[in-house]
Amino acid sequence: MMNIRLQIIRWCITLIALLFALNGFTQNLEKIGKKDMVSIGGGLQLNSIFYDAQGFDQRRDPFAWYFNGNVAVNILDVSLPFTFSYTNNQVTYTQPFNMQSVHPTYKWAKGHFGITSVNYSPFTLAGHVFAGGAIELTPKNMEFSAMYGRLKKAVAFDSSSLANESASFQRMGLAGKMGFRSEKISVSATYFHAYDDAASLLIFPAASFLTPMENTAVSIQSNIKLMKKFQLDVDAAMSGLTRNIFSEEETTDFTGWQKWMLTTRSTTTFRQARKFAFGYADKIFSVKLQYEHVDPNYQSLGAYFFNNDLQNITVQPAVRLFKGKLNLQTNIGRQRNNLDGLQAATSFRCVGSVNAAFQTTKGFSATASYSNFTAYTNRRPITDPFWVPTPADTLDFYQLAQQGQLMVVKSFGKKTWKNSISGSLMYQQTGQQQSGVALPGTHMANANIAWTIAHAPKKWSISLMSNAAVTANNLVSTMQHGPGLQAQKTLGITRISLGSTYNRSLVLNELQSHLMNHRFTCAINPKLKNKKYGTPSFSINANYVNRLPATVTTRATSELTVMVNGGYNF
Repeated sequence: MMNIRLQIIRWCITLIALLFALNGFTQNLEKIGKKDMVSIGGGLQLNSIFYDAQGFDQRRDPFAWYFNGNVAVNILDVSLPFTFSYTNNQVTYTQPFNMQSVHPTYKWAKGHFGITSVNYSPFTLAGHVFAGGAIELTPKNMEFSAMYGRLKKAVAFDSSSLANESASFQRMGLAGKMGFRSEKISVSATYFHAYDDAASLLIFPAASFLTPMENTAVSIQSNIKLMKKFQLDVDAAMSGLTRNIFSEEETTDFTGWQKWMLTTRSTTTFRQARKFAFGYADKIFSVKLQYEHVDPNYQSLGAYFFNNDLQNITVQPAVRLFKGKLNLQTNIGRQRNNLDGLQAATSFRCVGSVNAAFQTTKGFSATASYSNFTAYTNRRPITDPFWVPTPADTLDFYQLAQQGQLMVVKSFGKKTWKNSISGSLMYQQTGQQQSGVALPGTHMANANIAWTIAHAPKKWSISLMSNAAVTANNLVSTMQHGPGLQAQKTLGITRISLGSTYNRSLVLNELQSHLMNHRFTCAINPKLKNKKYGTPSFSINANYVNRLPATVTTRATSELTVMVNGGYNF
């Protein structure tokens, strides 16, 4: 029954895609024989890296080069883009030549073929890489998307390894999405199905706990604008997962809708996820209320990772004052887990943040933010009034992390000479309390200040900067600080940048390291007389790091990296 239903879905997806594609392709046949019938565009990049190290073992090859390109061929308004890469570095690439995917487009039709990925909804098919094909059709207010391909390759067991964590069955997947959109409303529905091919592995020992799985996930998404100032967003999904397709079929504990989604077995579970957002916005004030609920163990084989077993409630008000010069935003939320009450511990998290931005027409701007994150984990519900936590209750603890940031920028000067002074300060504190006892926390602070002066007619600028960072707890304290200097100059089509920084690192007030970092950049962007011949580019980036000896037992080291890049876009 399930195989027949899958075959029907595949044929429907293929037939609709072909009808839409043929209908769109016949709309521009009048270009046959004309100059713009065929056009080619794209770009080529050749990157070379030279490396040298003195005083320690080299961390990379002394020379490496990479050749990358993308070519888009347009035939009768049908775009066929290709990408490729070639390198002498066999460590980085599994093969010297790679042509991974092609993405043809024609008006409202687009295809994806090769090693590619698509994103239909966050709870079903969300960016999973597959080898196969997909098509997107968006005529007028409609949307139709479909994909079919291999999600995972079969990886055989290695008899010499006991773990065999990389072993897997071949996994195939198919999905479809249909929707309608307009200025005030958009609605879409997504269907995703994936299954493991049990025949793709000849041997899979029972002790490995590897079993072929099957999954069906469906979702509905909607965005509705109400009376210009209100908006409602809805995303609801259900996923059925069978962890072993060889387990017995189950017919009593599932609804008819669930049985239609998936062949239900003793190892089949259905989980739900939903997210709602309701917002109001005008010129001065806006507020957004969000609710998110993801069942424990919610999983779809169309995504790599899910945050599950959580419930989030957040409120996000914002206000604009003084004709938009002052913007205030806040975010207050609460999160909890153990939604089914089966876990040994329940955690509650509270988060709050405030962001403020102020800007004047006289070149002054300031931004400030504060956020805190708290988490409380209780090992078990306190049903006994005489129960008192003891040090043995290691999961009964309270955590706190708070952070504040401030950045100020002042610009002044005339058209010829322009000055800018900026400064930033960040402070962060973390700590926790366990079984009623406060444990040592960590304090971190970072400060930066910079002054830039620029001469507009001569096209040069110079910046002087300094930074300091301190981290401390009850065991150790570290400090890093140092000045820096950077200069830039533009000479016609050439732009040159030079920079140097000095940094000292101390632990418990003892010097651990100090180094000089020098950077050089030269970029050339010539402009050809006739733009139809394309645009070349050339750049050199060099970085030289000199680590000075901090103690009598250490020695000086140096490291040089030079990157030469040449490009041509046509």
